[in-house]
Amino acid sequence: MRKIKGIFFFFAVLSVPFYSNAQQWLDGKGIEVNYFHSNMMRHSKKITAPLAKNTSTFELSLIQKSRGKKDWQIRRNYPETGIGLFYVDYNNSEIYGKAIGLVPHLRLRLITTQHFSWSVRMGMGICYYSNPYQRVPHQNLQNETIGGYINNLTPMQTDLRWIINKHLEFQAGAHLIHISNGSFRRPNFGINIWGIQTGIRYFPVSNKPQKIKRNLPELKNNFKFYPKVAIAFVEQGQPDGGLSRVYNAGFYTTKRYWNKNKLILGADYTYNTATYSYLKYNELKRGEENKYSSQASIYAGNEFELNRVGIVLQAGVYLHKMYEQEDNCYEKLGANFYAYKNDKGFLKEGIFSVMLKAHKNRAELIELGLSLGF
Repeated sequence: MRKIKGIFFFFAVLSVPFYSNAQQWLDGKGIEVNYFHSNMMRHSKKITAPLAKNTSTFELSLIQKSRGKKDWQIRRNYPETGIGLFYVDYNNSEIYGKAIGLVPHLRLRLITTQHFSWSVRMGMGICYYSNPYQRVPHQNLQNETIGGYINNLTPMQTDLRWIINKHLEFQAGAHLIHISNGSFRRPNFGINIWGIQTGIRYFPVSNKPQKIKRNLPELKNNFKFYPKVAIAFVEQGQPDGGLSRVYNAGFYTTKRYWNKNKLILGADYTYNTATYSYLKYNELKRGEENKYSSQASIYAGNEFELNRVGIVLQAGVYLHKMYEQEDNCYEKLGANFYAYKNDKGFLKEGIFSVMLKAHKNRAELIELGLSLGF
């Protein structure tokens, strides 16, 4: 009996550091479950099919409340990061089907008290969509919104949160969830659903990890100049047509402020090979096909810096429009990924970017870009 007690005591002593490390590793980490009740928006007059109503979305997320190990976390007031598994049931299987996707997301706190918090969350990921527009083998001509199985999934929401104790939090709020593929497959009006949501969070150790506080170095708020190139692929003409390339080139300048944001001003030029092919084939604008297959614009925006990642919002105005183009303005939402950063060198930044371009609520394309900052 003494031997058994001795063995038990020996292993209990050995387990102390492992338990301590596990407690530390789990501090601030939690699991979140949300339910979203939504209705579909008719954001284009060309969508004539019945709208999806009383749609249901379920989310299961792993979340991490930051402690301030990285400078950007302190500058952003200790935000939350996470990755969520989303399941969307449009409550109309014959037309709109379902979607399942994986979405990295970021939550920023706006107001926080001891027991309540107001926050906004944004994310962008990828999803599989079960019932797009198709003619064969299973006809679904009524779905005028999505033309392909693989799509972008972008949820945006705001929450009011009740902090019950260090383990439990309850939240409720409003949301907008967007799915589209950037015209990689047509049709591509996209599906926008909006509504209310509620959910609960559980933290095994604590939802209030010990924050690291320290003085941060001042970042240079100087101007930077960037040449950039980008490419996108869009389906030409009718659904099941060939893929065409859209080229983009230009330049922009940035000015950092508040040690965490960048103001953006720029100009770019876009050339659409699908429009060029259309004009050539139909013998329209003969001799001026290149001119009417291009766009020129100026734009302004803001980048929210998160260490090696930046969230980018832009709005632009066209100075020159393509053939039969009606839109005068556009928006872009996306991310910059910093492969290189060095404020002391001649080349200061090397950036890969993914941007979703839209006209109001209608997505046009997904753009893959490269920029160099000097």
